[in-house]
Amino acid sequence: MNKNLILHQPEREAFPWQGSILAIYLIRLATIAFGVGTILVTTKLGNLLINPLVGLLAAALTAFNPMFLFVHAAVNNDALSIFLGSVGLYLLVTLWRDAPDPRRSWQRYLGLGLILGLGLLTKLSLAGLLLLTGLALALLSWRHKKWGYLIIGGLIVLLVALAIAAPWYVRNTRVYGDPTAMGVFIEVQGTRENPITWPDWVGEFGTFYRSFWGLFGGVNVAAPSAFYWIYNAVFVAGMAGFVLWLWRWRKKSSNSEDVAKGTKSGEQTSSSSQMLLDSGLWLLVAWVSLILILLIRWNIISPAFQGRLLFPAISALNVLLALGLLSWVSPARRRSLTQLVALLAFLMAAALPWITIRPAYAFPEPLTSVPEETKFGPIHFPIDDGEIQLVGVEVPPGQSVAPSGDPIVVVLYWMASQPIERDLLSAVNILGRSSQSVGHVNRYPAGGMVPTSQWEAGQIWRDVYRLFPSADATGPTRLNIRAALYDPTQKSDVPAYSPDGLPIDLLLVGEARLEANQPEFSATNELDVALADGIRLQGYDLNPESPSPGESLELTLFWQAMATPLQEYTVFVHLLDSSGNQVAGADSPPVNGDYPTTLWQAGEQILDEHTMLLPADLPPGEYGLAVGMYNPDSGARVPLAEGTGDTIQWTLVVKAAG
Repeated sequence: MNKNLILHQPEREAFPWQGSILAIYLIRLATIAFGVGTILVTTKLGNLLINPLVGLLAAALTAFNPMFLFVHAAVNNDALSIFLGSVGLYLLVTLWRDAPDPRRSWQRYLGLGLILGLGLLTKLSLAGLLLLTGLALALLSWRHKKWGYLIIGGLIVLLVALAIAAPWYVRNTRVYGDPTAMGVFIEVQGTRENPITWPDWVGEFGTFYRSFWGLFGGVNVAAPSAFYWIYNAVFVAGMAGFVLWLWRWRKKSSNSEDVAKGTKSGEQTSSSSQMLLDSGLWLLVAWVSLILILLIRWNIISPAFQGRLLFPAISALNVLLALGLLSWVSPARRRSLTQLVALLAFLMAAALPWITIRPAYAFPEPLTSVPEETKFGPIHFPIDDGEIQLVGVEVPPGQSVAPSGDPIVVVLYWMASQPIERDLLSAVNILGRSSQSVGHVNRYPAGGMVPTSQWEAGQIWRDVYRLFPSADATGPTRLNIRAALYDPTQKSDVPAYSPDGLPIDLLLVGEARLEANQPEFSATNELDVALADGIRLQGYDLNPESPSPGESLELTLFWQAMATPLQEYTVFVHLLDSSGNQVAGADSPPVNGDYPTTLWQAGEQILDEHTMLLPADLPPGEYGLAVGMYNPDSGARVPLAEGTGDTIQWTLVVKAAG
């Protein structure tokens, strides 16, 4: 994904602004106003439920959350949904605490319905707040034995919300046959190709917390890792402190300075759950939990596990965090802790634009030549009357990465030999086993900053790509790095040609290594035989154990590298008759060529599968199954490390067909 979501044209964006550029600035001003409103509501919520210090700290945690600032500096619907979610929650909390008669104070219920109706138009997740309102009014009716709260108050809220949102849902039904139009949105957004697994959750959790605290650009410009460590530590401390606060409530009277305002003076609170109910804090916990459940549900359907999607509940979450953080210190030190945390949050938020965002968007300068050691090709990409060339490649040797670990770094040098009028995308993929893509970067070249339509002839652009292997990529394996140019207008790759003018179907520019991501396995049939050049065969599995003529024999060899072999070897699997003659065979490089022996690392296990088809006229009986390795260039076999010979052999019984 590109760091810029749009291609900028400086001459159109210069002051005085006009047209769509002016509209964008006005909308950004509105989103800033919504952000200020959310901060104020957060303050009032903390003041209402706990005390001014909690309100102040919650406001600081909101205002100085870099992702919150980033969202409210952009054009999107998130800013309005965050504001409406915060205001709606505040109004619901006040209804819960005050329990106003809906016949006399109908305006308060109408106001909540207005906010919820606007929320239903803004983001579908805010429908959860409507459900929470129904639950709160039902509980309020049950507690006060007055069902008017639910029947009259609930009806006012529901009718007002529907009066605002219903026309939009009717329109969606007419146009798309779906009131929410989620089916159309999912078609555009896309769904998961396979059901989500536990490794997927683990791999995507990094994006989740990063996009809550600060993941900029197209959700691909990350802050330094220390930043996330600090904020995650604050979050854990706050949540643990909130649990501690609840535990302390069991032994404190309501006139303690920690007691929420909703409890009458002199009452003894023996149950933390009762306190949560009386004060209205349960609404904060319920709203955060509901938004999280909706996010998890959505992530099961489509890969979108982004922490910013929790922001409609950010006021609730930060009030709970602030309360938890202040619970760790004595009342005399709470003001100092509030000031310290607020100052730390402010300094980090103020620093990130300079240490992360500004460098990421530094405008690149074109080169006039390519470093000698990086020259490549040139590979030609002709389009219309112009041409782009790939003239250099940098792939640091020996790159070895783990799934969901550090990125593979690739540097490409692009040049416009003749100017073009189209804006092309660069596509760099890492290909794992069976040439399946296990990571990619698709974005505009030149760091996403200079569209190809603006390149001048002879300009060379140094372009750095960082590719992260997916969590479910199978290792160990060789990773081939593929490069291409993509034409979004034609929805296809631009044809590539070698320096000799020959077409290139798959342009590979380098390779790396993916480390193992699974525990070691034990072979059913153990051997433990060492070959020369640091190779050991631990054992094998057979399926079936006794095949019939015409059947396929699946053999899994359990290799172990004692050291990195010096050459690339091919594995031979031969079926020998009683005279030693070969009657069937299956020779291939290890792991079907996806993991050559020169990449093996000392101590790692390699599972190597081979399939051998037995001849249909093969007589039943005992045969020898011979296994080993050889140099494909010279044909010389790798000798056994001890004794003589170059073959590991065991007996295979072929049973009669039927």
